[in-house]
Amino acid sequence: MEKEDGLWQRIVRYKYLRNNSIHNVSHKLNDSHIWSDLLKVKEVYLLGRDVSIKDGCYTRFWKDAWLYQQPLCEIAPVLFALCNLKDVMVDQVRNEVSIITFRRWLPEDLRLQWEKILSDVSTYNFGNGSDMVLWSLEKNNKFSVK
Repeated sequence: MEKEDGLWQRIVRYKYLRNNSIHNVSHKLNDSHIWSDLLKVKEVYLLGRDVSIKDGCYTRFWKDAWLYQQPLCEIAPVLFALCNLKDVMVDQVRNEVSIITFRRWLPEDLRLQWEKILSDVSTYNFGNGSDMVLWSLEKNNKFSVK
């Protein structure tokens, strides 16, 4: 759904997602019953979702574990709490680091932590092509209805 580009995926993206990602879409009154039911299990999906990062288009900067073994929101919870854009994607940050702003001035320890993260981002070895969304709850990394 996030990456595939078949007819039904395009229809669902147009009707329900618009310009949002699956992470920040919410229930609306005119949603179909099926879409409403899918949104009820969205959190389960997000728990099993993993990303093999290439260009960063499908990888959330703060909430996916891509730079370190844990997501940045867990490694730097104070920075995450102060950040104005919590659902920004990695490619957006790569293209414009200044897109991330904070609600207040950062004291020296937080500023140093943020500079370390930015340094690690600048030296991260991105691949060619698009990110691959994987299902981490299966050994073959593919979703199944078993």
